[in-house]
Amino acid sequence: MSTPTTSPRAISLHERYAVARRCLNSPSIVSVAAILQLTPKPHLQRQEELGNFEQAFSAVRAHLTHRIDALLTQYPLLSYCVEAPRSCAPRWTPIQPPPTSNDILHIGSTLSTADANTLFSRAISAEQIALPSSTQLDKGPLWKVQLSRIGDGTSCLVVLATDHVINDGRGTLNLFQMLLRDDKLVSGETVKVGRELIPPASDRIFNFKPSTTYMLGVVWQELILPKLPLGKKLKAKLRGPVSWPASSVLKASTSMPSNKIVRQPRSCKPALDIIFVSSPHLISKLKKLAKLHIDPSSPTKKAATLHAIIHTLAIAALYAAIAQSHHIATSAAELSRFNLVLNACTPISLREETPPTPKQRHATTLSADVEPPAPAPLLPTTTGNYVSSYTDDIRVRGGETFWRLTNRFASDLASPRGRKLAKQHMGMLAYIPDFDASSHKRKRSDEEVVKSSLEGHDVRYANGWEKFFGDKAAGSTPFDSALSLSNLGLVDLSSVTIASDTSAQWKVGSLTWAQSHTPQGEAFVVDLVGFAQGETQTLSIAISSRPPAFADEQLHDRFKAFLQRLVIAFAAEPPAKLSQDTEGGSHLLDLNTDPTFASLAHFLISSP
Repeated sequence: MSTPTTSPRAISLHERYAVARRCLNSPSIVSVAAILQLTPKPHLQRQEELGNFEQAFSAVRAHLTHRIDALLTQYPLLSYCVEAPRSCAPRWTPIQPPPTSNDILHIGSTLSTADANTLFSRAISAEQIALPSSTQLDKGPLWKVQLSRIGDGTSCLVVLATDHVINDGRGTLNLFQMLLRDDKLVSGETVKVGRELIPPASDRIFNFKPSTTYMLGVVWQELILPKLPLGKKLKAKLRGPVSWPASSVLKASTSMPSNKIVRQPRSCKPALDIIFVSSPHLISKLKKLAKLHIDPSSPTKKAATLHAIIHTLAIAALYAAIAQSHHIATSAAELSRFNLVLNACTPISLREETPPTPKQRHATTLSADVEPPAPAPLLPTTTGNYVSSYTDDIRVRGGETFWRLTNRFASDLASPRGRKLAKQHMGMLAYIPDFDASSHKRKRSDEEVVKSSLEGHDVRYANGWEKFFGDKAAGSTPFDSALSLSNLGLVDLSSVTIASDTSAQWKVGSLTWAQSHTPQGEAFVVDLVGFAQGETQTLSIAISSRPPAFADEQLHDRFKAFLQRLVIAFAAEPPAKLSQDTEGGSHLLDLNTDPTFASLAHFLISSP
């Protein structure tokens, strides 16, 4: 591992964000889970079959033990922790003594039989609490695998939980698949990572440096404007459009009380719900529908991606849920005048993107408007954080149409400008005002405490990052964004299923992932992954928020229900003509056309 001539690197910007969250008691835990159907050998008597299920469970346990030990060797960051996490310069350091599978794999108590949605949400929520409560950043290990029998023992649940500081979403899903697969781990890629000890920091290999224009805009909004001695109305005018839930909500032309935060989110229990939508060729049908609504003015003439479709469905569901919270009348005419600004975030994985060479990075630094060309070594399959973050203020008007907004978002997200803005957004972390309270070892006098506070060194926090995110969580607008949608793509479950003619015998029945909700940032977090079993395609949609923080505590459940109904409706084949009988008569929603957000909201709100 570490040698006298090899010093573990400082943590990256994104990794330090995860460290700050954990030090503020809002850890960022990324979890992937699957239900394994144990497959005993056929033609056995009932008693022999039950024994064979136990044998199959033991085989799963042995398989995971072997794979964990192999992965600890191939991916060294899995054996690292964070040195001086509350200082200004945290660094990676090897865990001593090095962890083994005995430290990582845990056998849980038998779970009561329940539907997959309930099993997953309970287990993942438990691990989001258990991992940070049972480990320390500066001691580790920072990941865990939990294996539990379900009911009569014919199936089991495996949950991988990683602290975001050592792995991003894509890397965690890749790690989970490597845990279950039966292939050889050793490859040129993993051996090379081993020689380099740990993967490089993302901000050292990608150009995250924001342009002057971008940086000044953020500094003005986040640091200067809030501290100016101006009235609320003038500040609001200078700031411009503000996203719900920090904004006021307007009903037609009349001001209404905003659906503001009525309790500090950090004191509210997070909720996690997981929904599954399945049908033959589900994802294919959504993509087919997108092809029918290609923007004719688009120079590429490309159909919207699945991510863009689900993203806009989530926007539509939240728009309708908020409208109902504010008792917007269910007439399409009034809904057409209901407007919202919804800031939405899309994390973008850079793990498959080829990082630029040092020479190319230097050229890019000299010209901030030039996106670097690509050829250099590939990044590791797992461990490390290689993510940028695309954000957009989406002005949702009742008369706006679904596919027009979807196509515009898909085009902006995929554009070179969109990718560059996503990296610049991540790069702004480098400009968080910092200080290090740990350098004051002795007890300070009252005068020193006052002086420190006047200089911006809040004595409640150990460093500037903790203060920045802690103050946001404790402020009047902890949620400055409406939602985040993270999409990990499609998983072929046959690649993580072990046949019954081997020592380990199981079939993956269902799979999901979720990350813990933060008390500052996005009000709702949506985590998406798809999986296929033959012709059946399934979307797993995990939704997390902090319902007690809102004046309307039913907002979470309503958003979940609306989103599920929209996904089902849009995936129907042929495209559905949905009829809804209301007190005002029959309402027809034709998905062959381009529906407005008002018509979608009208349909959702009017339905029982």
